[in-house]
Amino acid sequence: MVEVAELRDPRADGRRCTLCGGETFRLLHHWDPDHPRNVSTAAPGYWQCACGLAFLHPVPGPDQLPDHGEWWSSRRKLIIRRRRFKRLRARVQNWLFGTPVDRLIRQVRRVQPAGRLLDIGCGRGEPLAPAARQYQCDGMEPSPVAAKEARRRGFRVLETTFESASIPSASYDVAVLDSVLEHLPDPVYVLRQVNRILKPEGVVVKLPKLWGPSHRRHRREWNGFRVGCHLTMFSGRTLDAALEAAGFTPLRRPRRDRPLDDILVVWGRKAPLRHRGSCGPPGRVRRGLRAHKGLANTACQRRFDGPPLLEARIGGYHGTLGGGS
Repeated sequence: MVEVAELRDPRADGRRCTLCGGETFRLLHHWDPDHPRNVSTAAPGYWQCACGLAFLHPVPGPDQLPDHGEWWSSRRKLIIRRRRFKRLRARVQNWLFGTPVDRLIRQVRRVQPAGRLLDIGCGRGEPLAPAARQYQCDGMEPSPVAAKEARRRGFRVLETTFESASIPSASYDVAVLDSVLEHLPDPVYVLRQVNRILKPEGVVVKLPKLWGPSHRRHRREWNGFRVGCHLTMFSGRTLDAALEAAGFTPLRRPRRDRPLDDILVVWGRKAPLRHRGSCGPPGRVRRGLRAHKGLANTACQRRFDGPPLLEARIGGYHGTLGGGS
């Protein structure tokens, strides 16, 4: 078992919070390489900043992950509790309300009923199928395995990371990030780029909820950590703050962030230029940071227009998507 003292302090490696720029962290959980929920050969820990954002450190390299970080690899560990119960519950929910992707797209239509939609991290194309009934859809997926399956289903998919793609500004009406932000080392930077490619409309983000009921119950055994693959974790408050820092206005409705929810689904609209701040985190985060004992006042002064701190693990070719049919 790895002792806490053996874990390297993120500050020793120059890590700063990608949301507030702070350097006051506390260790939430850690895993040794033999832990069943750790897919890597590293011994990482999850650290939480004073502002509430949590991140993995150290980040495993491609050579420390199954098939060099391929998310769809059959070698990736997946532990599911109460498998039979969850399958039965999913069947009942799907019969009563539709599948999760059907429900998600129905809510997206409330924010933006038509137009061009970009599904960032589209996987094998599951969300694109219901979205294609209402939108002109494109997908983006860094995994060759998943991108090939999505193309086989008839969708146009660019096989690359969002950071590597070249997309003209104001190309899309809505962007969907379903289980994407938690895989990124600097999600605020990516959200800023998503803001750039959107017309004055909306974005939807769906991801596991830090400090939801399952996390509180299972702690480091929580499935949402996907240790080695998930790099950043959000609560409802920090996800709102990240959207605001990227120039979006989080919507009160539709929204999924109830006390018993383990999944966050937050919609945002592209804020008018006059409402966008160019420096520092949103007001509610600044207030929390000032209240945190021992945090330097300068932590709130970091600009949010820099490059990501770390490169994305899964690469792809540089290409273009958008700017036309």
